[in-house]
Formats: sequence, C-alpha cells, structure tokens
Amino acid sequence: MRLLVVSTLILFSTSAFAADCAHHADRSFNVDRDGIKSLVAKLGSTDLRVRGVDGLARIEVQARACASNAGDLDRLVIEQHRDGERLVIATERSNDSWSISLFGSSYAYLDLEIRVPRDLSLQINSGSGDVDARDLASLDYSAGSGDLDVADIAGELKVETGSGDVEGSGLGRLHLRSTGSGDYNLRDIHGDVEVGDVGSGDLDLRKVAGSIRVGEVGSGDLDFSDVGGDVSIDSIGSGDVSVDGVRGNLTVRSAGSSDISHRNVGGKIDVPEAD
Repeated sequence: MRLLVVSTLILFSTSAFAADCAHHADRSFNVDRDGIKSLVAKLGSTDLRVRGVDGLARIEVQARACASNAGDLDRLVIEQHRDGERLVIATERSNDSWSISLFGSSYAYLDLEIRVPRDLSLQINSGSGDVDARDLASLDYSAGSGDLDVADIAGELKVETGSGDVEGSGLGRLHLRSTGSGDYNLRDIHGDVEVGDVGSGDLDLRKVAGSIRVGEVGSGDLDFSDVGGDVSIDSIGSGDVSVDGVRGNLTVRSAGSSDISHRNVGGKIDVPEAD
C-alpha cells in the first residue's frame, strides 16, 4: 500500500450539508482516478451519500466535521490509502475507537458525500450509518443496523445486513447474501435475484425480469410480484409466502407453519400441501 497524494482541497457551500454546527472543519479532498477501479468505504456510524457521475475523472470526497466542542474536531477524521487498484476510505480508525453521539446539545459527526466515476465499482462496509447510493456500476454493501436507499445500479447489488432496512429500484441483479431482522423493499430488477439466509426480516420484490431463488427463511414474510422467470424457495419456517404474477414455475421445497398463497403463475406449481 502507498499513501495517496491528495489534490488541492475544494470548497463547498454550507448549504450542501445537513445542518449547521457550532464548530466545524473541512475534510474534503479529491483523488485523481489514475488506474483506480473500485472504491472501498468503511463508515462505522457515519452516514453517506454517494453518486456516480458520467465522465468524472476523479473521486470527490465532500466532508465536514461538525461538533459541539471544538476539541472533538480532531477526532473526526477521514483516513484514505491506495491499495492496488482500490481506493480505501475509512471514517473511523480501528486503533482509536470512539463513538459519535448526540445527547441534548452535545454532538460530533461527519457529514459525508462522495462523487465517483459512474463506471467505478463500490464496496461499502457500514456499522450503524445510513447510506444513500445512486447511479453506480455495481455495489457490494454490508451493514449492521444501517439502512440503505439505493437506485440505478447498472450491475449487481450484493447485500448483507443485520437489522438494517433496504429500499431501492433500478437494479441490474440482486444477491442478498443474508439478513437478520431487516426488511427489503426492492423493485425494477432487470436480472436474476439470489437470496441466501433470511431471519425475521420481510422481503418484498416487485417487477423482477429474471428468476428468484431463495435459500432458507425463518419467520420473515416473502412477497413477490411480476416475476419474468421462475420462483424457487428451498425452505421457509413460520413466515408467509405471497406470489402474484410469475411467468415461469413456482417451487417451495419445504415449509413449516407458513401460509403460501399464489396466483397468476404461468408454469408448474410445486408447493407443500396445507395441513
């Protein structure tokens, strides 16, 4: 790894940020693309807005540290380094762990927005921070309790969450590796959907051009509509399944106490019989 040489800092009007604050410091910088093919953002509890921009030749990080006490500003930093063809950005250091808090009039946070070339791949690791992502080539997202609002991902959206919710539209493909109690509401998916393990979270998918394949579901509900291919579910426990409008086959291999309802299925239907 080598340290990046950061280009001249650029100024942004205070109206671009979420709120006024008593003490603030600019943390903005630009990085020339120069062979970078992907961006990795490690957020911790920081919220992020990220946008892909056609024709952009650099990565623009717009950030402001904001705190009720001036002494806390030095702890609000963004670390970045080049790792091969990846640019890695981190808002909290692992060897100097601390938490952003907001109690009464005491607060400290980073307001962060990143603009990237639209063909750049992104990987986002978030703890409790919320992410708003638009107009990207692809996105690999993992989070604890942070929420994701996503739109217009040309390639694949990969997701793994704990209790965070995910909403979005305009996706190339979807790979939901696992989720705990988070709810998913996604529509306008142009390719296939692959779902691994779902705990108690609900999964609502609408207007899927390809097929949907689901692994193991606990108590979460599944609601699928307007699916161009097949729907296949390996097993579901106590969660309910509702399917409306499938051009291909519907298969549920194993079900516990769940209710399974379906209509407008064009192909074969193979589901466990109700008790």
